[in-house]
Amino acid sequence: MSDLPCLEIIHEHEFEEQLAALVPDVEQADEFTAAAEDLLSRLPRSGLPASRDGLVWGLPMSPVGGRQVTLYYTFDDHSVTLLWIVTS
Repeated sequence: MSDLPCLEIIHEHEFEEQLAALVPDVEQADEFTAAAEDLLSRLPRSGLPASRDGLVWGLPMSPVGGRQVTLYYTFDDHSVTLLWIVTS
């Protein structure tokens, strides 16, 4: 997997706010998303399409506080943009 080119990871402001509310400690928040960011930077189709047009994708994450977490993102040939991180 290390031979694959890495796409740039971009955090939308709303994603940053939602992550801070979900995991208030900055270091823990970075650790929480590190594996997902690494995976998506190499294999952005690892999630599942979350919109009819296929532009927004969702990646299930580890639960926080007993609630399921999903990271929503979009991507192109150069970057992955993290849009939202929400619980259900």
